[in-house]
Amino acid sequence: ETEMYICLCNALNENTVREAARNNKGSFSAVKLYETLGVKPQCGMCLCDAQNICDNEKQNLNSQ
Repeated sequence: ETEMYICLCNALNENTVREAARNNKGSFSAVKLYETLGVKPQCGMCLCDAQNICDNEKQNLNSQ
């Protein structure tokens, strides 16, 4: 199975971003989430997708 990369600059795939969002209870913005992974956004093209993942994980946690 091929994993979709969310951030090419930092080589972050969807599973990594999603897991980090889950571990942080979905409470972080994408920028804060990146900080927990020890990276910073470079070009910024990934932030919308990363934020959507954060929001989606937060919604999933709230519906449980």
